[in-house]
Amino acid sequence: MALKNIASRVKVKICGQTSVEDCEMSVKHGADFLGVVLDVDWSPRSLSVWDAVPIFSAFGSKTFLLTFNREVDGALLEAIASLKPCALQLTGQEPVESVAKLAEKTGLLIFKSIHLRPEGEGSADDTVERTVALMQSYSNAGAGGFVLDTASKGMYGGTGVKSDWDLAAKVVAESAVPVFIAGGINPENVAMAATIHGIYGVDLASGVESSKGKKSEEKLTALFDNFRKA
Repeated sequence: MALKNIASRVKVKICGQTSVEDCEMSVKHGADFLGVVLDVDWSPRSLSVWDAVPIFSAFGSKTFLLTFNREVDGALLEAIASLKPCALQLTGQEPVESVAKLAEKTGLLIFKSIHLRPEGEGSADDTVERTVALMQSYSNAGAGGFVLDTASKGMYGGTGVKSDWDLAAKVVAESAVPVFIAGGINPENVAMAATIHGIYGVDLASGVESSKGKKSEEKLTALFDNFRKA
């Protein structure tokens, strides 16, 4: 899958999918991409390979496979070959060597999550340069895109906590590859998120859930209504 950095419009990725029914509902409302978390024991949205098969069988052409600090071994490569995702997303603190190995072994587009501080915490001035340098190292290893997410209370993504979007905008401005904004996006703020200059898309999970791992039709309707007003 090839992505252009400058999209004709901002894309929407609904992540943390746990059922075919929720995927169907997300796509019906306008989702461009979906995301499935694989074998992450601390995530309430994690699926096994077996449970993920129906989703990828139905929606593989638009579904990212998300992993967290996984060793690139035979089991992971077998899972990827079985599920046939459209892209991989590495959501932990994976070394650049893992990106390079997965790019070589799978030929898939790889997105690397980069975790920003929650809104209102820390100083931005020394973080932009550090974040851009980190992204460049992953790009050099084969990453074809990034997800700017939030790290909070020991969780990396899926926190429902908004990151510093001013910082995110500065980082996006320095990126030559597609970048999704994630972290705390919901129906109330999606229009604002979608106006961050240069982003490829918005990426969310908890913001459209009725409970952890279960999507809400009411929230999806509100999300896309507000998104289209952006």
